[in-house]
This record gives sequence, C-alpha cells and structure tokens, in this order.
Amino acid sequence: MFNMVIILLATLNSEPVGTNDYRISRFILSNLKEIHGYNIAQLAKACYVSNSSISRFCRKIGFRDFNELKHQFFQWTDIGSTKFAYPGCKEEALKDTYIDGIIENLLLLKQSIHAQELQKLAEDILSFPKVAAFGSLHSQSVVLNLQTDLLTSGIVMDTRTRFQEQLEYIEEADDETLILLFSRGGSHLKRFLIHDLQLSKTNRPKIVMITANRNFRTNKYIDQFIYYDELEGFTAYPYAFEAIKGIVALEVYTRKRTSEKAP
Repeated sequence: MFNMVIILLATLNSEPVGTNDYRISRFILSNLKEIHGYNIAQLAKACYVSNSSISRFCRKIGFRDFNELKHQFFQWTDIGSTKFAYPGCKEEALKDTYIDGIIENLLLLKQSIHAQELQKLAEDILSFPKVAAFGSLHSQSVVLNLQTDLLTSGIVMDTRTRFQEQLEYIEEADDETLILLFSRGGSHLKRFLIHDLQLSKTNRPKIVMITANRNFRTNKYIDQFIYYDELEGFTAYPYAFEAIKGIVALEVYTRKRTSEKAP
C-alpha cells in the first residue's frame, strides 16, 4: 500500500494541474480509506473522466487494470501512529526528543557507514560518462539535492520521479551509465523484482544501492550495496540520506578540484 501512495504522489507531482491523470491521482489520494468501495464507473464519474481514461491511468502507473489497482487499497489503515513514532518520543517535549533522535541516528550513521565506499562512489561518479540517481518520497528530495550539488562539479546527473520512467531509464541504460538507488528499506528493489526489470547481460549499467536494509546481500540487479545503520522511526529519514548525499558531493568536488590543479 505504501508503494501505491508513492506512485500516486509521483503522478500528482509530475502531471499538469487539470489533466485526467492529475484529477484521478488526486481523488484517490483524497479518498484512500474509501476507494476500495468504488467501481470503475463510480471513480470515473467522481473524477469527471471516462472509464477508458481510468483504464489508461491504471496501465500507465504499472497495473493491468482497475481491479488490480483497487486491490491495493483493501488493507489501507491510518498509519499516523506508526509513521510519527520514534524511540524516546515524549509528547510534552517533542522538540527536544525529536532533535535528540535525529542526532542519535546521525551518530549511528557515522559509526556504520564506510568512508572508503563513499570515496569509491565519488570516483565512479567522476569516471562514468553518464550518471543517474533515483529514489521515492523522502529519498527523491535527496536525489534532487544531489543533482544540484553535482552540477557544481560540472556533472549533469539524470533523475526521474515516476517509477515507470525509472524502470524505462534503467532498462535502456548501457555500460557507460552509473545508476544510484537511494532506498532506505529496499522498497525500490522489491518493486524491480515485482515488475521483472530486464537488463542486458552484456551492456548493462552499474547499479549501486544505498540502503539501511542489510538483508539485501546479493541481487541480480545490484552491483554494489552501500549500507548504513539507523534506529527505526520518524527521526531516521531523510537526515541520513542527506548526510550521505553531502559527503558524496564533497568527495566529488574535492577530487574534481584536485585533478584540475594537478600539472
């Protein structure tokens, strides 16, 4: 269900206001608890579109038909109590406990991530002709910040917001492309498995995944994992990714500047 929300938010953010896909995604997001009770005609009427527009929307975001999309909403519950929980949370001292939780997670990041892996990643970013990075929700904002930071070092990095466009980009990428996946729990990788991502065996991109999920050890899609540790909860994201992004951008800039100064 969480992945479904990611897909809908990505569609909402990338479609012009007033288009059919914008109206459909906005209506579903506004009625998450009730949408499982709609049939295709009722949803079309509520969104002021035709049944065929609903069907096209479903296929566009990766579902076979409306029934497959509708099935995603049967288990929707109010996730607020889980989403906003974190170790040490005290309602009477939200400011202090929240900031303390962020600091604790950043200290855990400092202890768990290996500088050598980030340095090697910076070297790859400088050496590959094409670089792309993808994320979703919290991690997508980090990707956009990385895109801006790398431009300071003269590197134009590609990214895509929609998951379907990310899939297409990766499948069309060649061995001159480095792709970074920012996925805290690994949901991106799980979705690649579900959608059966097809990569060339002889001319495929190098894919590096940055994640806090150490259960991923080997995978047919991922060439390298960069792991870090965190405490579960609302204080965990996106601060760890922001710190990792900052370190990588600094490593790239430092190496680029050093190479330009060399005789």
